[in-house]
Amino acid sequence: MRNIATNTRSTLRATVFGSVVVGVICVALAAPVLAFASRSTKTVVVHSFGSANAVCPKGEHVGFGGFVSPRRKGLPVVGEGMRLTAPDRWTVYGASLSAGRSGSLSAVAYCDHGTAGPRVASKTVPLVGTGTAIATCPAGTVVVGGGYNSAAIPMHAEYVQRLERVGLTQWRVTMINVGLPTTMTAYAFCSGGVAPKLASATVKVPGDGVNTTAQVSCPKGTALVGGGFVENGTGGLDVVPQRLTAASTTQWVVAGYGVFVYLNGNSHAATLTALAYCR
Repeated sequence: MRNIATNTRSTLRATVFGSVVVGVICVALAAPVLAFASRSTKTVVVHSFGSANAVCPKGEHVGFGGFVSPRRKGLPVVGEGMRLTAPDRWTVYGASLSAGRSGSLSAVAYCDHGTAGPRVASKTVPLVGTGTAIATCPAGTVVVGGGYNSAAIPMHAEYVQRLERVGLTQWRVTMINVGLPTTMTAYAFCSGGVAPKLASATVKVPGDGVNTTAQVSCPKGTALVGGGFVENGTGGLDVVPQRLTAASTTQWVVAGYGVFVYLNGNSHAATLTALAYCR
């Protein structure tokens, strides 16, 4: 530094270099800091009940994940769970509710650099009818996303209604069980640092059998670290999720279809809300 102070050419070089460094820092700050590095997908055929495992590339871990269950003839494969089963592995579970018909189920993992994944907290509760489980992160951490699971077996029929953050440290899961009594588990993915920002978008579900998609984008300068959804139905109309995926590093997509669980009067309505957690 003393030589630079006494040498005009060195001072000029230092000034130019400093400007370049400042420019690089500004560009880095403008870009999403925690955008996922890659995506891994695994698709299986489900005849009655099955699972799919998406594995991240070597040297990467699962940051968050989702599933896809296309609806074709009859009912689709219903997503019974999605969760981390290893730092680099995302597992989804599904059951076919159409007798004699199979369907596809895809696990989708969004992978970050490094081998250490988020910490996982869980809470298991009985599931008879409608149930809710809330998992709480350890002190000093915040929720960045989450998953769920039911202890489903063939001939069970559970589907998820809500996957959402509660406060800054809790992950809430709500499921409906229209089969035999079972259990359900909420999984919270916990991390240090600041809490993610929430972005949401809500659409109306026109009616029974209608496919609907809700898509939400993260605020400028942030990227997805997790996603969830909420469905609200009245008069017996509910929404069964078919797709929970990232369309890009900043966009979260939720798709589902309306189904009458029961009939209650003449008024039927439902909404589907996509929830993106971004930082």
